[in-house]
Amino acid sequence: MPVSRVREQRDVKVNYSSWKQFVEGKRLKAENVDPALLASWQRCKDMAVDPAPRSCWDFLPMNQLEQFTTTLEKICGEIETTAYEVIKGKGLLMTIANADARVARTCGDLDVLHEADRLNFGPGANWSEACVGTNAIGTALATGRPMQVFASEHFCESHHSWNCTAAPILDPRGNVWGCFDISGPTWSDHSGAMDLVLHAARALEQNLSRLYCSELEGQMASLFSSMFNSVMTGVLFLNKSGRITSANNTAELLLSRSGGALRGRKAEDLFDMGPYLAQAKNASLCEPVIVKCLVNPNLYIRVMPTFSASGAWLDTIVTVSETQHSRQFAAGPRPSNRPQAEPAEVKGFEHVLHASQSMRQVIRQAANAARTPSTILLTGESGTGKELFARGIHQAGPRAKQPFVAVNCGAFSEELVQSELFGYREGAFTGAVKRGRVGKFQKADKGVLFLDEISEMPMSQQVNLLRALEERAVVPVGGTSPLPVDVKILAATNKNLRQLVDQGLFREDLYYRLNVVTIAIPPLRERGNDVSLLAEYHLKRLCASFGIDCPEIAAQTRDLLSAHEWPGNVRELINCLEYAANNLSGDQLLPEHLPHYLLERTGGRALGAAARSRDKGFELKQREANAIREALDFHEGNISKTAKALGIGRNTLYAKMERYDIQA
Repeated sequence: MPVSRVREQRDVKVNYSSWKQFVEGKRLKAENVDPALLASWQRCKDMAVDPAPRSCWDFLPMNQLEQFTTTLEKICGEIETTAYEVIKGKGLLMTIANADARVARTCGDLDVLHEADRLNFGPGANWSEACVGTNAIGTALATGRPMQVFASEHFCESHHSWNCTAAPILDPRGNVWGCFDISGPTWSDHSGAMDLVLHAARALEQNLSRLYCSELEGQMASLFSSMFNSVMTGVLFLNKSGRITSANNTAELLLSRSGGALRGRKAEDLFDMGPYLAQAKNASLCEPVIVKCLVNPNLYIRVMPTFSASGAWLDTIVTVSETQHSRQFAAGPRPSNRPQAEPAEVKGFEHVLHASQSMRQVIRQAANAARTPSTILLTGESGTGKELFARGIHQAGPRAKQPFVAVNCGAFSEELVQSELFGYREGAFTGAVKRGRVGKFQKADKGVLFLDEISEMPMSQQVNLLRALEERAVVPVGGTSPLPVDVKILAATNKNLRQLVDQGLFREDLYYRLNVVTIAIPPLRERGNDVSLLAEYHLKRLCASFGIDCPEIAAQTRDLLSAHEWPGNVRELINCLEYAANNLSGDQLLPEHLPHYLLERTGGRALGAAARSRDKGFELKQREANAIREALDFHEGNISKTAKALGIGRNTLYAKMERYDIQA
């Protein structure tokens, strides 16, 4: 390209002679070299960077930059396209690098890309000062300032034929997130490079801030919703006129057993607000005030104000809890190690057999959420009983007499998802049933729609589901008019949807639409003595269905069942018991009747050696119990520190303490 092109761009501030003097160790006059450039050269010298002709030698596989590139895809938008239109035909290359100076994207004229290849300037390359010396990308990231490095201003001689301009990209916290760079041979048109990189960097920062705010807003909304609806205390907010503006599920359950909504009602219809208002008039209100509940005298009600930073009285918070009653237990020896199931206290969940506190708490949370039209996301490992909970929520709520429709989102091909969910009109496609077909949404109208394995729904179809959830209306395939539907949505997954969103495998907007009330079903290993309880129940059920006598479960067998981690959860336990039921001999279920892998994983070494299995199970149990007691003593009963020391979760520790009757 001819050098006679007329343009306005700065001259090279350092000539080759000055550069050579510096790299040869000769002293330069400070006024001859820009201080920022001289400081960069000195850093390179201190890091023993070789100034001789060289190409980049440090590359990172692009899959290790996936987190950065995924975010970059979300914020680039039209910025990259606009910038390319500006540099097109000018012999320039546009580059975006991460905070470690790793090149993530390059775009530019083909001849310049070929030139860049000779320097190994491509995706994954390390363009930091420590690797390739002074350059716009590495020096901008090192200083946090926009930089131009032209020709012999580069520390490495191989880059003297290039000019580059770069500006750092800062995240909302002010930390360097990446860098936007315009580079090209010295003969290229660099006249508008600084303005371009500054505008592009600022635009990327704005989009990055919007993305951070969007994610933070979604996380906070999800966290607040989960906290607000999972606490076992009722919480209500009142506005200045005394009307209820919001109430959590527990408050609805305690104060409105008939199912009526609390929102919009006057607080004075539910509580004696006189004492609270009297203190408010005297301007002496600073402590919570205990008032009487008019609809249920047994409830404990506390009312307290909220204030702005200037001291102005804002809204009022009301907390509602049940009066505590102590339970009387009969004296005498403890029963055997067979756990007793909890009485069926919660309507709809009578079929969920349990004795553990962890399961009891989750059932209460599910029963509370069942009363409202809010969307529920059931999470948990495979085999924990998510569909069982979905049916329980249906039965526990006001839609119990309406349809319950279950859909396995992983069972349909991408082409059939839309027609299965929303139905289709006559002649919508080849092979369509005459007169069309009603979709799952319409079948569940006024009832509950259970979307199982929601993470398996094809990405291309998720937008259609999102639209149906937002508009509460569906358009059948081949149709034009939306049909309104009234459904309570339950979704379930055994995967981490947040991780799938970060990986670009699940729509973020659909995730937030589903993640309103999240209920995490605990795995079997965190349910304490529920293992023995479930084993007895399912063994009796299986033996009855097979028409054989049900044996007693031997003590050593119980120990082995309790020691196993049950990665397949209740489903795996049932399979093991069915294997045992087909292998019975005698009036006891012994370790030798269980599957081989169960014995190997829990300490049993020889089939048929019941006594040896008993000793092993007992020894494992004792060792584990002693380890927990010693860790608790060492950490003075601190559950978090004990769990961390043992390498297990808090819920798992609680379950094991319950199993071994250990008190903190």
